[in-house]
Amino acid sequence: MIKAIWPLLIIIVLAMAVKIIVEIFLKRSKNKPDLSVYERKPYLFDTTSEFNLYKILLELFGDKYYIFPQVNYSHLIQPKKTKWEEERKYRSRIDRKSADFVFCDKGRIIPKLIIELDGYAHKFKSKEARDEFIDELTKIVDLPILHLKTGDFDREFIKIEIIKKLG
Repeated sequence: MIKAIWPLLIIIVLAMAVKIIVEIFLKRSKNKPDLSVYERKPYLFDTTSEFNLYKILLELFGDKYYIFPQVNYSHLIQPKKTKWEEERKYRSRIDRKSADFVFCDKGRIIPKLIIELDGYAHKFKSKEARDEFIDELTKIVDLPILHLKTGDFDREFIKIEIIKKLG
């Protein structure tokens, strides 16, 4: 009788092991975020104006400065050291904001100038408040910022304005 039950016990133990393994796998896959909702952006720049200005900036100053597009402000400015919760609170105010262009010296990659390209969206109240916040913040940390309008693509004007800001 025991010999007849032995194969059945092996099948039951194997079935339980398979069930446990499947449950573990399914549990792990449920915890993973759905990455299928993302896609690659076709371009780095959000607008043609940004791309055109970038080409002008490289032409005028690319030999003297590294010019980085779309730099997150939290890579340029940080909260002063304090309690972790406080730092996190202050960092969250700048985490999702980015500078259109940042000029850095070629020796140590130190940020020297921020350039913001102000298009149509900057006329909205929320963008105006954001710009005021960023302007005050960059002034406090002594990092010059230059706002250019999307129509100000005269090379000489851009060159003069940037030289004035760089000192």
